Amino acid sequence: MHISNEQRQAMLALIGQWEQSGMRQKDFYQKHNLPSHVFYYWHKRYNNQKAASLQSLPANSFVQLHAPAPSATHIEMHLPNGSRLIFNQPVSVDYLKALFS
Repeated sequence: MHISNEQRQAMLALIGQWEQSGMRQKDFYQKHNLPSHVFYYWHKRYNNQKAASLQSLPANSFVQLHAPAPSATHIEMHLPNGSRLIFNQPVSVDYLKALFS
């Protein structure tokens, strides 16, 4: 099965919408009538694409952060080295700055 570039971009954009929505994965893919395996496949491709683009940045670069939706239950940061930071409660900008200084 061949997927067109337009279909690929549409699915990656949909995963980006989920990421910004603050919704649980299951709620999101059910709302959009996606089978779970399709959602997880594209979620993995989305993360791989994001990681590849971060690795191509110079080490001293900044990347744009998107504030989570107000209803988000946690914040997850993906670092260029592949590590993830997960905060299960709100954290201040000053706290985040202190982590990386």
